[in-house]
Amino acid sequence: MSKSSGLPLSNPPHWQDLFQTAISDMNVDDWAERIQAAQDALMDHIEDSFETASQHERQALINAMNSLRELRRLIPLGTVRVLGASSKVTDA
Repeated sequence: MSKSSGLPLSNPPHWQDLFQTAISDMNVDDWAERIQAAQDALMDHIEDSFETASQHERQALINAMNSLRELRRLIPLGTVRVLGASSKVTDA
């Protein structure tokens, strides 16, 4: 894993893009894979910024991880609420 260079980022960190994709993707077939990718990137970022993250960033990371964990928990129940819309997970 690479260490943060300490330079300001002009683009959001990779984990934020994956997080947004995971919570907004309406293709239920891809949810588990997208959630896992976002969790992996988030954990990489947490490890890389462990000593340098501000309190605000730490809280954002915790909130994102909790959201992904909750979304993953809801998938086996059959119904997932995404951005106010309800989608039914069905067997093909």
